[in-house]
Amino acid sequence: MPGPQSAAVQTPAHTSVSDGQSSGVGSWLRGAGTALAPIAVILALWEGVALYGGLPPSLFPPLETIFGALMRMAADGNLAADLLGTFRRLFQSVIIGAIAGTLFGTLMGYFRLWERAFVAPLNFLLAIPGTALFPLSMIWFGLTEAAIITILIYEVALTVTVTTWTGVKTIDLSLIRAARVFGANGISILWRVLIPAALPSIISGYRIAFSRAWRILIIAEMLVSVTAGLGYRLYYAREFFHFDLVYAGLFVVGISGLLIERVLLRSLEIATVNRWGTVRELG
Repeated sequence: MPGPQSAAVQTPAHTSVSDGQSSGVGSWLRGAGTALAPIAVILALWEGVALYGGLPPSLFPPLETIFGALMRMAADGNLAADLLGTFRRLFQSVIIGAIAGTLFGTLMGYFRLWERAFVAPLNFLLAIPGTALFPLSMIWFGLTEAAIITILIYEVALTVTVTTWTGVKTIDLSLIRAARVFGANGISILWRVLIPAALPSIISGYRIAFSRAWRILIIAEMLVSVTAGLGYRLYYAREFFHFDLVYAGLFVVGISGLLIERVLLRSLEIATVNRWGTVRELG
């Protein structure tokens, strides 16, 4: 009979949608719990040592003091200004460096001539850490934001170049041959084969580049004359012996780095390589 058959077909479909939504929410909650659990344990240990460890409160303040300083920073508007300044420098540098590194690494991985010409200069530059170039950058640009952004672009571009180069070189040649058989060539192979196939390595390079740029940026803001930034706030607090602000600033630095990795980079990974089945699902 038509009625019972249609009802029997519709019921599992409705159930599967509901189950999928519940599964997605549950997966998100599990991921958030996994990420936040270690932080909660560390905070609990910190509070225990601060209260019962017998250490001076100025050197090892309890969480109440740290979060009180954090609230003062937020109320004064300094927290928003520092986050805005730091994130602006970070994303401006990372976007430029990531684009340059992705394109250059792809060319090195695909064209043998590019690889032979630039592998030695690339290894030479990799031996020079970005922080070692700060004196030179300050000579060129002075104590300005340009000195910071230049170093960050340098560090990000080198990191992404290496990971992209490695990812493209490890692509199965049969994929490239198959693409040529179907008429792909030049730019078409670059966008449809090389970059998608090497995307796990490229995204891994983005992760490493973000973490390196984040560390260097915080240090640079302590050295260069900027008016706002998380590194600048740490330097200011240390100079005036505001130890609670130092700890509050470090907490913001850590949480901001975690959010960048989990919200931005992890979302990019989920939308691409996880969705395509290129790499296994992570928490």
